[in-house]
Formats: sequence, structure tokens, C-alpha cells
Amino acid sequence: MKVKFQIIAAGMLCLVSAVAATGQQGGGTSSMLCAVTNTVSCDNDGECLNGPATAVNLPVFMLFHPEKNLVESAMQGGERRTSKITSVGGKGDVLVLLGDEQTKGWSMRIDKASGNLTGTIAADGTGYLIFGSCLPR
Repeated sequence: MKVKFQIIAAGMLCLVSAVAATGQQGGGTSSMLCAVTNTVSCDNDGECLNGPATAVNLPVFMLFHPEKNLVESAMQGGERRTSKITSVGGKGDVLVLLGDEQTKGWSMRIDKASGNLTGTIAADGTGYLIFGSCLPR
């Protein structure tokens, strides 16, 4: 399990590095509605859980508003939250977003051509990988 956690951690670092390297506004700013299709969460002991967003208490839907620097999320039970987008980047059909919510940091990469979403959340002692599908809104 520890090897799996190290691979996930390396992937998270690569995504953050790619975001830092772009550093410019780009990728367009239209809103995107995304459904989370799968998640992987790992704790600092290397124990990982693969499953739906509800298995790890993550939102099942996210509505990204890059033009407003805001993301809205909805849990399966209907609870809604908002979070500030602190950085918008990307190039061409790729939208890269960074944000923070209290003590957690997150990053999302959306391919607007295919609709693929890949994201990460870094929390205290736990990391999450998020996969989903998006539509322009």
C-alpha cells in the first residue's frame, strides 16, 4: 500500500508543478459543471480507499466559475458549499484551477475538449485524487 501512496503523492506533486509552471491566465473562463466519477484517498500510513465521492465524504457535483474565482459543490445529500479559486491557468483547451478551503489545498485540471477532470485535495494526513466528467455551462 505504501508504494501506491507514493505514486499518488508523486502525481499530486507533478500536477502542482505543472500549475506553477503555467503561471498565466489562460484556458478560457467559461463555467464548467462536473460530476465526480471516482476518487482515491490515502492517509499518511499508506492506507488507500478507491471508490465514489460519497465513500470519502467529497462532493458529487462541482460547478466551477473561473470568471468569478468561485467553485460551488454539492454533496449527495444536497448540502452545498462554496470555495474560492485562488489561481486560474492553463493553455488551449486545458483549464487549471487552484484553491484553498480553510486548512485544505486543492487543484483541478479540466480538459474542455474531452470533459475529463483530474484533481487533488491535500488535507492534514490525507490526500485525495478526484476523477470526473465536465460539461461547459
